[in-house]
Amino acid sequence: MSENIYGNLKGLQPSHIKQLQQLSEQRQPSDRSIAPEFAQKLAAISTEIHQPVCSYINRRGQVVRVAVGTPQQTQIPPQELPQQGAGHLSGIRCVATQLKGETPDAAALMAMAQQRLDALVVLIPNSNGTQRRDDSASGYVKEAYLAHLVPDLDTPCLVSPPLSLDDLTEQDFDELVDGWEREFEEAGFETPQLQPIETEGDRVLLVGLMTEDLTAQRFQDGLDELVRLVESAGAEVVETVQQKRSHPHPQTVVGQGKVEEIALLAHQLGANLIVFDRDISPSQARNLESQIGIEVVDRTQVILDIFAQRAQSQAGKLQVELAQLEYMLPRLRGRGQAMSRLGAGIGTRGPGETKLETERRVIQRRIAQLQQSVNQLQAHRARLRQQRQQQEIPSIALVRLYQCG
Repeated sequence: MSENIYGNLKGLQPSHIKQLQQLSEQRQPSDRSIAPEFAQKLAAISTEIHQPVCSYINRRGQVVRVAVGTPQQTQIPPQELPQQGAGHLSGIRCVATQLKGETPDAAALMAMAQQRLDALVVLIPNSNGTQRRDDSASGYVKEAYLAHLVPDLDTPCLVSPPLSLDDLTEQDFDELVDGWEREFEEAGFETPQLQPIETEGDRVLLVGLMTEDLTAQRFQDGLDELVRLVESAGAEVVETVQQKRSHPHPQTVVGQGKVEEIALLAHQLGANLIVFDRDISPSQARNLESQIGIEVVDRTQVILDIFAQRAQSQAGKLQVELAQLEYMLPRLRGRGQAMSRLGAGIGTRGPGETKLETERRVIQRRIAQLQQSVNQLQAHRARLRQQRQQQEIPSIALVRLYQCG
């Protein structure tokens, strides 16, 4: 497999991998954002595998990587980006297909800002699949958008109106990039200012949803309590976003417009964690993270984190870890190497087992071990209690109330 192929390759046929390899080997014109034939092939393979595909191209026209996934999911690690001066862009452009929506989504634009990309070209494939409508150069592509960075922290991205593929490929890309970098230079604006704020702790953006079953006072009390919970967990609250709806959106809790607002605000404030004021389902968390590009948690996870920090006794630590793993299990979504240290190596996985399945098995085994330990602890305590009762030893209890939800 080519070293330039990245992303979610699970389930792809060998023929799909071969097509992606061929894309990675095609050189693009340096003075054009993309060649029409390359755009056609990118849209065709994306529609065929029912997944977005991104191609990252340097200013010499070399395809440095092809990745299956959204621009947010397939970002180039900072250490692999070309080192450019403070007033310059990275020298890499991303050409991406987008299967849902008609305009570049907020997460894709945020990924462009985080990497200081020269530009983001978004191709919207035709809804009729890989069947060309005609013999024109844009047969596979319905329309395209060209987005680029501007020296404005409030609105760091500018998106073009919808373009035909012919209009897109006729533009002199070298002149466009020179003009964009000149704007940064004239404004005295350094492009690293567009990148996320680096901080040791979590910078949290709170999201509150007021539904019909909540009074204004109860809603505000809940938000105030969540602020204290987040601060107790050792994080910093940078902003609170609110929305009023009759009921939560089944897929994203809040509406689509509010999701885009959250994504943009999180980037502007350098937030690295989104916390909702209510419990959210695993599917809602996945949908939100795919659109916002930042980890999303709910109130319950914050409380569990506080308990984990406060637990002192062996029994307390066991019970908190058990609760955390039981909460985490249905929310697993393959976060790279996060759980790899828990594996036992050779002999622990079945043939053909995926990383996500391995993580599930590791957690399930750990849950079983913890449950056994908790059961043994409870049995031990029951025996001690029985001995005290038989010896008629007076018993007292100390109770402490924790104001943590």
